[in-house]
Amino acid sequence: MDIIKDLHDFFKEKDVEAFLVGGAVRDILLGYKLSDIDIAVDKDFLPLAEEFAMEKDASVFLMHEDVARVVTDGFTIDFCRMKGKTIEEDLFKRDFTINAIAKSLKDERIIDILGGIKDLKDGVIRIVYPDAFLDDPLRMLRAFRLKGKLNFRIEENTLNLIKENYEKINEVSGERIRDEIFKILDGDRAYEILKELDEILLLSEIFPVFKRMKLVGKCKYHTVDSFTHSMFSLKTLENMMDDVLRTKHGEDIKRHLEEDMSGVKRGTVLKLATLLHDIGKPKAYKKEGEKITFKGHDVTGYEEFLEIDKRYNFSKEQRNLITAVIKGHMRILGLFKVGATDRAIYRLIRDFEDNTLDVILASLFDVTATRLLLDENGERERYFNFCMELIERLYKKKELPKKLISGEDVIKLTGKRGRFVGEVLDAINEEVFLGNIKTREEAIEFVKNNYAR
Repeated sequence: MDIIKDLHDFFKEKDVEAFLVGGAVRDILLGYKLSDIDIAVDKDFLPLAEEFAMEKDASVFLMHEDVARVVTDGFTIDFCRMKGKTIEEDLFKRDFTINAIAKSLKDERIIDILGGIKDLKDGVIRIVYPDAFLDDPLRMLRAFRLKGKLNFRIEENTLNLIKENYEKINEVSGERIRDEIFKILDGDRAYEILKELDEILLLSEIFPVFKRMKLVGKCKYHTVDSFTHSMFSLKTLENMMDDVLRTKHGEDIKRHLEEDMSGVKRGTVLKLATLLHDIGKPKAYKKEGEKITFKGHDVTGYEEFLEIDKRYNFSKEQRNLITAVIKGHMRILGLFKVGATDRAIYRLIRDFEDNTLDVILASLFDVTATRLLLDENGERERYFNFCMELIERLYKKKELPKKLISGEDVIKLTGKRGRFVGEVLDAINEEVFLGNIKTREEAIEFVKNNYAR
């Protein structure tokens, strides 16, 4: 592992105690691929980070007063001062025994004073000290994330401490919780892990709307409550994705889902969007006699998500994808019922842009999850074929038409300004998309015939 050799060479002749710590040592011992590396030193860490960065022709970032980060060769390396006077004191202050193993960068000694190697062999996640969750409640989420990643079990006393302290997750910043949730969703056992988080009440502390979703949802179309359905939708995504990737545009879809969205894969953000797609149902719930409806839950869902976003501060592109799925998932079902004309496809792409494919996929998982429980007319297979046909048409006409005339042209031709100009340009784009306008001259003629004075 060249980066570890580089670190050994860097520290070998220096008058400093330096150790690999945390997940890096765990992953080395398990034979996992490294990406994040933590280094604890007994002296000022910033000059060391700056010197190493200079040697690697990399940049160094002071993340906060305790950590300096170097990003090089695909690795993120965090330099920090030991939590205590010795490495042993440092290890006693870490979260789990499997993360409390150190490896010297001077002589390659392994320091394991808490039985972390045995717990690695036994597949156990065990807390280091009783107050670890009080000192940093995010560790409760991390325990489950590690369970999903490593396929380990959480030791009984550790699990009991999480059950006792789950409400303390509210003391953690929204951004840190968001990042940990994304890491859980990035794994291939997200449904299983989130289900366990729900069972110990932790998930509903993170998304309080889930408590209300458990009280509504059963109706003519659903045999389970809204929360259970949303979880089934996530499970369906995980179970069906291989089928989707085996279709004609599977490679295109895979590349799409691997796109970076502020440090998170698009496919991971889609998982969260799928989980949140029905959060508007509690506010939209109406009962008239025996009839239960959730009309407008796409609108109330958007409003609900704005409250969630205040807490977790998603990036613009993450926010846009999630809101597109919340607003658009019912629209795909509507097209299935009434037919998807080229004009409807254009308006779908116009409204959701780069997130159109995600809206289609989320709707597929949503409807499939419903039909797995109730499918009297064989709709599940027909809906899959419909969504694949939509994706086929999307890739044929994905790029919105090039601009044939400008806003200035519209103003000169019509003498009008403001919102009207945008409406005219959109009408032209739609006709180009439909193949009715192909040249600038035809676009000008369209404006003269339909909008000119």
